[in-house]
Amino acid sequence: MMLRYRPVLLLCALMACVQVGWAQVDSGNEIPEVTRTYALVGATVVQAPGRVLERATVIIRDGLITAVGRDIPIPFDAEQVAADSFTVYSGFIDGLSHAGIPVPKEQPRAERPDDPGFPSDIEAGILPGLDVRTLLKADDKSLADLRKAGFTAAHVVPRGRMLPGSGAIILLAGDDIHELVYSGETSLFAQLASARRMYPGTDMAVIAKMRQLFQEARRRQRIEQLYAEDPTGISRPEYDPTHYALFPVIDGNRTVYFHTEDVLDVHRALALQEELGFSMVLTGFSGSFDAVDKLKDAQIPLLLTLDLPEDKRKQNDSQSADIDSTEAQPTDIAGGLPEVATPAYDPLLRVQDLNDLEEEKRNLEARRDAERKAYLESAGALASAGMAFGFTTLDTKASDVLPNVRTYVENGLSEDVALAALTTSPARILGVAATMGTIDVGKVGNLVVATGNIFDKDTEIRYVFVDGRKFEMEAAQRGARTSDAEAGSAVGTWSFTASTPDGDVVGTMVVNDDLSGTISMDVMEITFTDATFEDDVLSFSAATAEIGTISVTVTITGDEFEGVASSEVAGSIPFSGQRVNDP
Repeated sequence: MMLRYRPVLLLCALMACVQVGWAQVDSGNEIPEVTRTYALVGATVVQAPGRVLERATVIIRDGLITAVGRDIPIPFDAEQVAADSFTVYSGFIDGLSHAGIPVPKEQPRAERPDDPGFPSDIEAGILPGLDVRTLLKADDKSLADLRKAGFTAAHVVPRGRMLPGSGAIILLAGDDIHELVYSGETSLFAQLASARRMYPGTDMAVIAKMRQLFQEARRRQRIEQLYAEDPTGISRPEYDPTHYALFPVIDGNRTVYFHTEDVLDVHRALALQEELGFSMVLTGFSGSFDAVDKLKDAQIPLLLTLDLPEDKRKQNDSQSADIDSTEAQPTDIAGGLPEVATPAYDPLLRVQDLNDLEEEKRNLEARRDAERKAYLESAGALASAGMAFGFTTLDTKASDVLPNVRTYVENGLSEDVALAALTTSPARILGVAATMGTIDVGKVGNLVVATGNIFDKDTEIRYVFVDGRKFEMEAAQRGARTSDAEAGSAVGTWSFTASTPDGDVVGTMVVNDDLSGTISMDVMEITFTDATFEDDVLSFSAATAEIGTISVTVTITGDEFEGVASSEVAGSIPFSGQRVNDP
């Protein structure tokens, strides 16, 4: 009887296996996962900067790279990816990020402390004991957005003020927090972000507070040691979560990732580190072109910002071209916008009368353009000085990450150094070089599969493998422009009310057909030019003189919206509005 029905039983067993396999749905792209073995065949494999294999094969099995080279036998159970026209890179690593940490959609108005000179640590944003793993959301959209840019791992830290908490290294794929987290409590995040309407309310006050905290923590640690040696006659030491969270830093077992906004922050952070003696990785340093020698002398790991200044000159020229499009203009090959001659800045120019105002304006524009050029050349200047560095995407839109890396390359950074800053350098800084950063046997199956050289502007990312999981990038994910029909529900004029710590503020948001626009309030006006609109969510980042870079996310439902605007200076401010008129 068993022999007679064996074919039927085998068929049932096979169907059960197929059903189990197809039940393993990849939450990132909804493609069922029927095998954990993949073979990328015939690719150009960039194993590491300067180490390239042509017509090679990469095998991934159970999340690990098991073979790399030519003429490698293909496992019988492998899903083959014909990669003869593709270039394969090791998955990119974000040295410092808020990926997976949702932006608070609503924040109740903070009450001013009874004694603003002595607020609690929580009120002042001093939370070194906060573990970022308690804040992570596996379904947060920022994880998928960063993955689309080729990133497979990130060092994530909490949002907040001067000491927001401890960081963790995560993989950018997983159905829950346990799958996301690769390593926890890897760092302490710090920045010169002062408290609002209370102490420490200035940069200098933040520095003084950090000195105080470290001195108090050292004293408390010594008391703990004495009590542990002989508690007789000694009162039991009181527990203080802030001080205890600093013990690993004082012992040299945890590194401080100190984020800086400009060159003044750089000098202050370096002086504080030298005084207090903690291990530090310096991040951001957008004014690094003014501090190359200082950074070189410091001999500390660096994570350079990918938040680049906009080219106001090209924006103005583009607007002029819209007004009069009949006049032919030369094309800027790199950016596709009109090429404009930049006059030299004259530092000695002085205005004598009102007739000279136009000349002064041109001179100030020349100074602005020269500063931007120095900014874009900063990565190349650091490399020329012999400094290795990784990148941080903090304050950077995911869609801008690769274009901004390419901008660094166009302005003097070599492709090998740029690739190292995306792979091997952050792996070394984060202490994961043994498992990530290169395409070698035994390392985690984190790969980026692109249509060509990743630094060419026309190159697209086709696949990303995270921990051996395959994500296929659809056309929209590879950077296709939002369709006019989709953008239409965001276009128009909107009135809104923002709930700030100082009371409600009303304003107007205008969204144009090309998803550029403005947000106008009595206190400021924000101009944005590169918004995205997907699944009823409008999002963009913009630089402001008042509160630095601000990120805005708006969810539109019909003629109403709910949104949040956030920046390191102002925190998160919820606002809601309604459509005043269509375009």
